[in-house]
Amino acid sequence: AKWQIFGQQVLMARMMLPAPVILNLANPNAGLAIGDYLGLAHKADTTPEQLTVQEQAILSQPFVPYNLDAWDGYGSARELLLNAAKKLNKNLVVLSGDTHNAWASNLTNKNGESVGVEFATSSVSSPGFEEYLPNTPPATLQSVLTQLITDLQYMNPNQRGYMIITAKPESCQSEWVFVSDILIQTYSSEVGQTLKVLAGENKLRD
Repeated sequence: AKWQIFGQQVLMARMMLPAPVILNLANPNAGLAIGDYLGLAHKADTTPEQLTVQEQAILSQPFVPYNLDAWDGYGSARELLLNAAKKLNKNLVVLSGDTHNAWASNLTNKNGESVGVEFATSSVSSPGFEEYLPNTPPATLQSVLTQLITDLQYMNPNQRGYMIITAKPESCQSEWVFVSDILIQTYSSEVGQTLKVLAGENKLRD
């Protein structure tokens, strides 16, 4: 078979966020809000000499998984699977769900080598981040997460729908289809994003 397609429930990609951001999500009075962290990161890139000792300490904190109820909570098992795919020279495509949001990521092992890709579908009707983070505009959340999470190439935090997977000898493609309204019988649907991987590349592209 040209493609090794592995369908399972939860996100496999490494979803690592800065520890201060994780702490702030758990307790708004602690840590640092996502926007503030990005501001510090931009300052470090442009005028690092202006960083205070406290700001340097914040930026030196590690990136940690935000959800251990996914493959991030089972790092050794994930590494075994990814390295097996690499050793056998497989074109690995992982299909995932469960989070209620749409995602697309490159799959890398602990050495940073690209081993495969992941397509994750949104829910058909269950709420996503738009319910749990109501004060964060979806476009802002999408931009922030794709900036902070290295392997994440796309996500949609607020639209409901499904994926269409098209596998050909030369490529495997996902189309994320979203509906206009889940509460009425008359609705429209449209493709919100299309991404694919070419055989032998193990990286997502438009």
